[in-house]
Amino acid sequence: MLLNATQEDIDWFVGTVDNFGSIEIIRKNKNPTLILKFKTPYLDKLLAICDALQYAGAPSGPKKPSGDSVQAQYELVFRGQNLAMIENIIVPRMRTGKREVFAKRRAELRGMRKSLGLNGPQYFIDAAAETAT
Repeated sequence: MLLNATQEDIDWFVGTVDNFGSIEIIRKNKNPTLILKFKTPYLDKLLAICDALQYAGAPSGPKKPSGDSVQAQYELVFRGQNLAMIENIIVPRMRTGKREVFAKRRAELRGMRKSLGLNGPQYFIDAAAETAT
């Protein structure tokens, strides 16, 4: 993933994350995990993300409509090492407040893991330090 991605693909992906990517903390088997999620009724958008990043995974779905949506939704989720790699590349290039959201969610995740006494793999990225360079 991202080994042969072009600069144009990365710039496009940064804009895509700024526009409709969501950074969330989920609990999987009682372990909090940070994810980057794209949710849309348009499967072609998610497939374009996979192509741009040369990601071997695929979107999941369709899922039942939720919230205001009346169409079935597809999801593409990045976590773990893939998320850390993406975060390292895109955070310095982001132009909106989402770069602070990455740092805020990382701090929340560290606090949750510490309070639960967890010390598993932590793909630690200091997004604030990345944006300073």
